[in-house]
Parts: sequence; C-alpha cells; structure tokens
Amino acid sequence: MVHLQETDLLFTPAELEFFAEDEEVEIVPNFQLQDLVNDDMLNIAAGTYGPFRPSSITQVPLWMALMLHKRRKCRINPPAWMAAAQLEAVLEGERNRPEKFQALPFHYQEVAHLLFTHAKDSFGGDLVQVQDLVAEVARVRRNKIQAGLRELQSALSAVKLLDLGYMEVNQIRPFFKASLDRFFRLLPLDPERQEAAEAEPTPGQRPPPRQLRRGT
Repeated sequence: MVHLQETDLLFTPAELEFFAEDEEVEIVPNFQLQDLVNDDMLNIAAGTYGPFRPSSITQVPLWMALMLHKRRKCRINPPAWMAAAQLEAVLEGERNRPEKFQALPFHYQEVAHLLFTHAKDSFGGDLVQVQDLVAEVARVRRNKIQAGLRELQSALSAVKLLDLGYMEVNQIRPFFKASLDRFFRLLPLDPERQEAAEAEPTPGQRPPPRQLRRGT
C-alpha cells in the first residue's frame, strides 16, 4: 500500500483546482451584457464568451461561472457526466472492469469539489446522490490504482494505468519517480557510461579543483 502526504505531491489539491477552473461549463445568465458592438459577447484575454442574455445557455470557464453564480447572475448547469444515471454507469464499469478505468474528464475530481462547495444548488434534489456517487467512483478507482502499484512492486513488466484524472496522476507521480530513480541506479552500465557516472560528483560534493597552469 502506498501512502502519500500532501507535501509529497507535485501540486497541492488547491493548485489542481486552480488549473481546473479553466474547464468550461454551461450557465444560464439572468442578465444581458449591453454591448451592441460585440453582440453581447465578452472579450477577455482568455477568449471570447457569450452571448450573455437571460435564459440563453452559454459556455464559460468554471472560474467565471462560479463568480457569476456567487453574485446571483446565473445558474450553472452541471456537466453531463455528473448526472446521477451517468455516474451509476461509470461506477458499474469501474467495478466490472478491474483492468480498465472508465473515461472521465481529466479534472473530474477538482470540478466536482468546486461545484459541491460553491454551487450546491445547481444539483437540486440530486445533490447528496451525486456527491455519494462521485466519492464512490473515486474510491473504486483509487483501489484499482493501488492494485496496479502493487503489481509493479511485485516485479511485473508493465501495468496499464490509462484514463486517470489529474489528481490521480498527481498522487502516484512520486511513486513512479522514486521507482525510476531506483531502476536507473540498479541498471547495469556499459564500461564507458560506468566511468562517466563514477567521475560525476555526488550531490553536495564539489568537483576536484582544476590544476592551474603556471608560467615558466
């Protein structure tokens, strides 16, 4: 079993959520952007979004959706993969195919956490069911990842870990880095590479001083 602390990770969960905020979601604005020149579109550095008109569905980055939702300027439509029926199908696939991970958005855990935290009302009466399903999907996938890592530790040649989310990749990255470091340290070198490796100073060790040429 592999146990990791947050300090072992390349990115913290908060940093991963920051990256995930660029994912686009559907919103239904309750206002109109008065911009006749740009046809009610919003032009910003990240792109062009809109049109923003009441009861008209449009796609925006998650960070913008959460900002407008906080100001009661829109309703957020949860992504299609977060529908209870879709999550039940994903969960069944995860349980029935232990050798395969179901395809989910790369930031599925981060997006779900942000919406559960800041836009609970977007799920209506399905909130608790959707929360439970997302948590169960993540748990089953985590167990499958642990099983794959145990196979690697038992010296099998290869393990397929496809369709992982960013948070899942982030959690196992330190294990693979440490394993590759050990692998290359134990890998036999040809004589020339062996001499070059032995000549390199170890971390924290200074190379021998250069011999200065003295004038005659």
